[in-house]
Amino acid sequence: MSEVVQAIYIRETETRQQPKPHTVYKIEVHAAVRNWFVWKRYSEFEKLDTMFQTIFPKHTRPVSLPPKHYFPRTFNDPEKIEERRRGLEAYLRGILSSRDDRWRLTDIWREFLAIPNNNTLATKEMYTSESWLDEYHTMSNTAREVRSLMNRKHTHMARNEISASHQCTVQAKKLLVFLSAKLSTLESGLNSLSTILSEGELRRRQDMVSSLKDEKDALMQLANTSARADQQLEQQKQQPVTQERKALFNEIKPERKGMGRAFGAAYKKQLQETEVTRGLDNEGLVVYQDQLMKEQDQQIEQFSSILARQKQLGITIGHELDTQNQLLDELDADVDRTQTKLKFANKKLQKIK
Repeated sequence: MSEVVQAIYIRETETRQQPKPHTVYKIEVHAAVRNWFVWKRYSEFEKLDTMFQTIFPKHTRPVSLPPKHYFPRTFNDPEKIEERRRGLEAYLRGILSSRDDRWRLTDIWREFLAIPNNNTLATKEMYTSESWLDEYHTMSNTAREVRSLMNRKHTHMARNEISASHQCTVQAKKLLVFLSAKLSTLESGLNSLSTILSEGELRRRQDMVSSLKDEKDALMQLANTSARADQQLEQQKQQPVTQERKALFNEIKPERKGMGRAFGAAYKKQLQETEVTRGLDNEGLVVYQDQLMKEQDQQIEQFSSILARQKQLGITIGHELDTQNQLLDELDADVDRTQTKLKFANKKLQKIK
């Protein structure tokens, strides 16, 4: 459980020279138990606001973010820096005091303010760079074990070994619960290591955690689907064979004839057993269902890989945008210097005249 934020202040600003001259704002966060502060650039506020807009496209933020000035720029202008400081403070306070808590419940809000949770200190003490990698490899092996259990479950289903199939599903779900809890700890541990890891290594490990999360979500969905299939199969086993097939394929035709187009429940009543399933016994139907599920799983895996590629493209585009913003800032600084030189030249011309 995370800290409850009670107040936010931005009282100080600072000019830093690395990696290039820029202004940072000191965000003081006051909670019920402890207080802390974080330094943020204006570009980081922009990223937060953009992510809010992406997550909640139909809702506007309680207070608008102060606009960015390119010509003339805010840097080296104390009045504009003070104006932006007040605007950024009002932006954060508006989200904090809003009756709509959708903004405060997001992970990006907690990460932006570096809101600690109860196990933050334990996590910091728990991981080093090497132990984090060891823990990640353990979680990867757990995910592979879950995948292996699901494959064994399908084998038992094909052999009509219902009890063994159910045990594989139960064990896989237990491991998935363990994996979900450990992934949260692993992600928190990575945040605590951000100060000792290089930017490239930190980004690489963040991608590793994201891939493991995607695998966990796919396995969770697969386990839930398999559990529902087991329940349906158990219910079918308790009925006579003839009634089972009639209930499955609705071999009893409707009494009314010439029904024309039908929708919903009426459409389902008109469904007939196909040529593929007509010659299969109960065990054959289970095998056929298992094949269909495997094909669906393959399609889901392909879709997941496509999403992963799209995510990587999005990250690359984000890095490129950051680079372009830096170039614009440098161009802005060059324009300021040129304007200063032009003013000096004009003064000299006036003296010559």
